[in-house]
Amino acid sequence: MKKVIKLKESDIERMVKKIINEQYDSDKLYNKEYVVNRLRTAPYPVKRFIKDLPDIPCFDSQGNQKICTKVPEVVYVYLTGRY
Repeated sequence: MKKVIKLKESDIERMVKKIINEQYDSDKLYNKEYVVNRLRTAPYPVKRFIKDLPDIPCFDSQGNQKICTKVPEVVYVYLTGRY
């Protein structure tokens, strides 16, 4: 049985604007520990990217050194919940 969801035009416009504003930035750094933890429960096609994530030293807002990474677009899409 299919479920029909009725949307108003304003709802559709809001969704489109949200998607446009959430553009993928290939140079953005993400906390590697967070990304790896989120990918552990991902489907295999996404999970296989874990081993290819680069280690990039960075600092958090308190000045503590962390390991960051850049993520491919497919991982970004998974992390934002649109996979």
